[in-house]
Amino acid sequence: MKRNLRFFYAAVVASVAIAAAPFLFGTNFTAHAQGNTISGFVFGANRQPMADLTVEVQNDYYSTIARTRTSSSGQYNFSGLPISSAYYLRINTYQAPEYEDYEQRVEMQNISVQSPGGGSHSTSDFQQVDVYLRLRRGITPAAVAVFAQDLPPEAKKLYDKGVADLDNKRTAEGLAELKGAIEIFPKYYYALERLGTEYISMEKPEGFEAAEVLFSAAVGVNPRGYRSWYGLAYARYRRGEYETAMTAVMKAVELNSYSPDAELLYGSLLKRAGKFPEAEKQLLRANEASKGTNSRVHFELALLYGNEMKRYAEAAKELKTFLKLEPNAKDAENIKKLIADFEAKAGKK
Repeated sequence: MKRNLRFFYAAVVASVAIAAAPFLFGTNFTAHAQGNTISGFVFGANRQPMADLTVEVQNDYYSTIARTRTSSSGQYNFSGLPISSAYYLRINTYQAPEYEDYEQRVEMQNISVQSPGGGSHSTSDFQQVDVYLRLRRGITPAAVAVFAQDLPPEAKKLYDKGVADLDNKRTAEGLAELKGAIEIFPKYYYALERLGTEYISMEKPEGFEAAEVLFSAAVGVNPRGYRSWYGLAYARYRRGEYETAMTAVMKAVELNSYSPDAELLYGSLLKRAGKFPEAEKQLLRANEASKGTNSRVHFELALLYGNEMKRYAEAAKELKTFLKLEPNAKDAENIKKLIADFEAKAGKK
């Protein structure tokens, strides 16, 4: 199942639908030929296993040669890596923005062995690299502590199996198991949050409705669960419930101001409410949190500058940045026309 959320925007001249970047999950690929192996676990504060983070292996030229996601236990594994004396292990914390990104050089011990028939080959090596992520400045361990519950064993078993099935693309089985865990224990926080996330990723009206119910229950159980607050805000946003979406996203930002998704949604809702200076502030915060790589932020800024604030030169600049990040974007030609229109208006000011 493709796990991603999509924002839809309306352009000035034509109706332009822009597909969003991944929300919780992304594309995985890993080398499978025989070769070196790097494996380990990723932990956060209080030795919390960090699930669903993107882990990459790069060569000396910083080209990605393998990518995967951490499992529910925080484990990652790369096998069959091309023989090399060293790699760079990188972890993108986009989905856990309270943590700093991570990079480490991993040295391998490959020995050249002479073959009986002549020639030589290099032996493969295995390195266990466990990673302990660092919190960003201003974030305390208490703010990201694991939410602990006394769980019925059968509910925990169903949840674990459901997560594993979803991670392995067995969607129907995984959803049924998460529902089963919640039926046994209706206040199962992580089951409510994960099932809500799965319903949102379906991008269907009935999915948003179900997600709103699940995330509402989740924040009732754990009022400090910022992912659930964001999920609730997004579900309400997609259902057109903008005032209550604003309330939920403000709570998400209060709990975690390093989330580019929450800052982006907050900025979009402020723009819709006519609070343009405040919207700009939040969108710029989203841009900072995503290190300028979130194309949706640039598109929203462009519409804010061009449509609402009449700052046409800045609007054109943001759309150009958007196209650099999304060169194959749908309706790219219409966006180029919009850039030209903004530049022409900027020249007349």
